[in-house]
Amino acid sequence: MIREPILLVDDEEDLRAFLKDALTHDGYRVDDAPDASTALAILARRHYSVVLTDLNMPGGPTGFDLISAVHARDPRTLCVVITGFASLETAIQAVKFGAYDFVQKPFRLAEIEAVLDRALDHAGVVGQLQDYQRDLEGRVLARVRENRELVEEMERLNALLLASQAEAAEAPILRAFLDHLQERWHPGGHMALLPAPEDAWELVAEGGPRRPRTHGLPPPSRLEEDLEWAWEGGYPDGHLIPLRANGILLGALFVGFEERSSFHPEAPAFLLWRRQLEAALHGLHRARALVDAARVR
Repeated sequence: MIREPILLVDDEEDLRAFLKDALTHDGYRVDDAPDASTALAILARRHYSVVLTDLNMPGGPTGFDLISAVHARDPRTLCVVITGFASLETAIQAVKFGAYDFVQKPFRLAEIEAVLDRALDHAGVVGQLQDYQRDLEGRVLARVRENRELVEEMERLNALLLASQAEAAEAPILRAFLDHLQERWHPGGHMALLPAPEDAWELVAEGGPRRPRTHGLPPPSRLEEDLEWAWEGGYPDGHLIPLRANGILLGALFVGFEERSSFHPEAPAFLLWRRQLEAALHGLHRARALVDAARVR
């Protein structure tokens, strides 16, 4: 069965009925119109890949007029012309008006079907190319939007990193970054931890409508990689993430979601956020080390 329908336009009712029945019997889907005006009204409501039209239709717009209007309205539609006045001049004129091909009366059904098959195949290829082009354009636009959003994200994170250089403690740095985290990923809850004496954790910042659980957290010495920490943290979806720089454990972060989410610690956007936070914490760590070294001297 041919999937794409054909619009048959001919003022001769007997010929139109014969062609519609014969083509339908051979597997084509055929709609018909008795004149060009009716055909244009039908074409205004739906797209046809191929229009099979007579040229000579007295008392109204001709086949040439129909071809010209179809070509101007929807260039994807291919017009195949039926004519009893085939000549080189007629063929050239039909092509100038936008015809794809023509068939001369009297004709054999197989001849018309061969032309229709070529036209439908051609229309199918053109449609696939247009779909591919639209898909490609959509992906390019999406990539442009992603790049623009990435630049904006980097600018915001760079501003947070620069602001962190004026801080003398981790808590305000962490709160600023966690506010951005909440706005960007909308977790149900989050908390930031710092290593404390005796291999313990100190809770220094938290947020979200529900406080995460802290019972059962692995000690700093055992937190070596990202952990799925869902129900342990009190959420259906949760992650416990160490914050490191140059091999130094600077802290840890818990991010919890009230339902399963697409969030992943290795996602590029989150990695960018994480690296900037680690850089801010490491900058503070180095500043303290320099101060301590100066005191020793």
